[in-house]
Amino acid sequence: MRYKAGKTDVINPDIHSAEWEKAEWAELTDTGWVKVDTPINTKFKLLRGPEGISVMMHTDEKNLRAEVTEENGMVCKDSCMEFFFKPDPWNLKYINFEINPKGVAHIGLGEDRYDRQLIDEDRATFSIESIPNDGDWTLKYYIPDEFLHKYFETINYVCRANVYKCADATDHKHYTVWAPVEVARPDYHVPDFFGFIEL
Repeated sequence: MRYKAGKTDVINPDIHSAEWEKAEWAELTDTGWVKVDTPINTKFKLLRGPEGISVMMHTDEKNLRAEVTEENGMVCKDSCMEFFFKPDPWNLKYINFEINPKGVAHIGLGEDRYDRQLIDEDRATFSIESIPNDGDWTLKYYIPDEFLHKYFETINYVCRANVYKCADATDHKHYTVWAPVEVARPDYHVPDFFGFIEL
């Protein structure tokens, strides 16, 4: 899988900005390990700005769950949209952003699911905007280069990433992915299957 981010001269465009028209949507089409009667349609787009990367996601999931209120809590149990990002393809580490409809984020760094360092960065850094409705949800946040350079020496032009949608503790549990993860059990922490992002 490959995605080319849109380009903007605006630092951190907000969720309603016309700048988002410069980026194309990419669909999460692989339903992974659990088949659902009604597909949870989810998509994302990225904007590369002069000082960071903006992420927008949208899903048509109904009956959203948003119970977790503790930062770095188990938001994957809630309705959750996730972006796993490896800005330097030669660095074994990647960073995962997992966010629920309340805008509560779980952010970790490491080489795999067993090697995770939770990131306690002030959430204002990411300008998280979440708009949950009855039947759909839009999420937008910003990843400053300055933040990434704390953990990665390089932000490469071609990066690795994957994008996910899940809701573990709901009555409509699902695992939808952008770049298919070819393992037997649900596991998003498999960077070998990340797709390619052009910034």
